Formats: sequence, structure tokens, C-alpha cells
Amino acid sequence: MGNPRNEASVEALREILTGTTTFFLVDYQGLSVADFNTLRSKVREAGGKILVAKNTLINLVLKENGFDGFDEVLRGPTALVLVDDPIEPAKVMSEFAKAHAKDLPVSKGALLEGEQLGAEAIERIAKLPSRPQLLSELLGVLKSPLQQLVGVLEGPQRNMVSVVTNYSEKLKEEDN
Repeated sequence: MGNPRNEASVEALREILTGTTTFFLVDYQGLSVADFNTLRSKVREAGGKILVAKNTLINLVLKENGFDGFDEVLRGPTALVLVDDPIEPAKVMSEFAKAHAKDLPVSKGALLEGEQLGAEAIERIAKLPSRPQLLSELLGVLKSPLQQLVGVLEGPQRNMVSVVTNYSEKLKEEDN
């Protein structure tokens, strides 16, 4: 029989990772406990959650969920960062690493919407605009053709009003 503590950790990881399609794996070795707790709270505020567990247990649960290929990534101290919307937590971790003397945490890899990404994932995702900004840009792109269509459809009525107004003024001038 396995270690009861490991079995409990595996059960907890199963519950957390079931249905998860997006997470980051980061190396946190070299961060003090205070720095790690600061990072953890900042990531939580951004909508993420940092978990630390044994690599073998994380890998076991990932393989159970159909995510192979993390064997090489899961070496050394690894924290699992669970996210729903990856942009804000990625920005927080990137900014934290830039402000930290040792550039920690260091990205090891990621899973984004079910697709495995390399170590550069956090930096690339952190450069993206936020979700609300992307949605507003999309709305602007979708709205533009409709505004142009309204302008085109209003054109004939506007021209008709101009013609009638000019004709009316012309008749008034002839009467005078």
C-alpha cells in the first residue's frame, strides 16, 4: 500500500485537475517563503491558484487526464499554477519575475486550452491584452461594418431631404 499522504495528495490533485484545460508549471526554487507567499496572493488576486506537490504525483494525475509529455518539464521544484483566464495571472508572474533579483519564478511549460506549450508561454501570454480589452476590440471590429451600412442606407434619404429643401427654397425665391 502506498503512502497515505501521497494518496491524499493524488486525490486532491485529481479533484483539482479534472476538467482543467489551462495551467502553468513554474520553477520557484530560490524564492523565500515570504516572496512565494506574496506571489501566491498576487496570483490569487489575478484569478489563479498556486499549488505545490511532488512532480511524480502531478505527472501521474496529468497522465490520468490525458496530458502526456510533461515528464521532462516536471523536474526539480515545480509549482502548478491553475487559471481560468490565463492572461492576468501570466502578467502577474511575469512582472513578479522582472522585479525579483533572480528572475523567479521561471516558466517551465504550460497547458493552454488543452494544448501543451513550452517555457516561453508565460511571457508570450503576458504580452496579450486583457480579456475585456480583447472583447472591446472585437466588438469594435464587428460594429464597424454595421455603422458603415447605416451610413450608406441613410444616404438616399439625406439626399432626398436636401433636394426637397433646395427645391422649396428655389420656389420661395421665385415667388419673391
